[in-house]
Amino acid sequence: DNEVYLLGTAHVSDASTQEVVELIRLVKPKTVFVELDPARAAQLRNRSSDAKKGGNDENVAPFDLSNITSHPLFSGGGAFGKMGLPANFAQILESMPNLLKRIGWLPPQGGDMMAALEEADHGARCVYGDVEFSQTIREMKGAMGKLMMNPSQLLTSIPPPPNELRNIFGGLLSGQNDPKEVVEMIKSRERAQQCTTYLRRAFPSIYHVMITKRDVHMASMLREHCSDGKVVAVVGMAHVEGIEREWEELDAKNK
Repeated sequence: DNEVYLLGTAHVSDASTQEVVELIRLVKPKTVFVELDPARAAQLRNRSSDAKKGGNDENVAPFDLSNITSHPLFSGGGAFGKMGLPANFAQILESMPNLLKRIGWLPPQGGDMMAALEEADHGARCVYGDVEFSQTIREMKGAMGKLMMNPSQLLTSIPPPPNELRNIFGGLLSGQNDPKEVVEMIKSRERAQQCTTYLRRAFPSIYHVMITKRDVHMASMLREHCSDGKVVAVVGMAHVEGIEREWEELDAKNK
């Protein structure tokens, strides 16, 4: 028999961390599947060890966006400025790696994944199911670079975001909303679907790298390496819908 419990989390939500612990202890799975690759898992374990020793965990691998943000498109008088984005949008974009790290979208990830790793240490097998982070970042930079090569097409193709997302992320960019508060705002399944739907419409190439490719990979890893006994799979809420869809397609192909 094979039972898979797919848990969608927010990477820096204390509530999500507690949900991970409670579900794994309730299910007592044979396998714990995590949205990590081996390198990120090792980094997360090291960060946890350093934190327990009183060390600093603020280091993150550089993600240089200067070749993109230096484009005239991002200047205060450029086209993005005319769209109502703040005059310092380039600096905001350059600070995105630190912001994404704080909300758990860049490594090291938050308490939910660390809780899953620690719970798995009590007798469960752990499967690292995500695409290698270095590959994702490389492809992400390539996708962003291609977008900047045709700014006029980019501007005409970006649809306005839904008002709910505009309010949430506008407050984030302006500094009015704390990143952790934003996570709590978007961690429901409905809001996560709204975010990913907009990302897919506005930036399909980035969506393909950040969401689609990883959904396909994780669904495949679940089917290949977690086909026996009870499984708890811990993934970001943004990946739940895609993994379920890919799982159903794999089911249909195997019939």
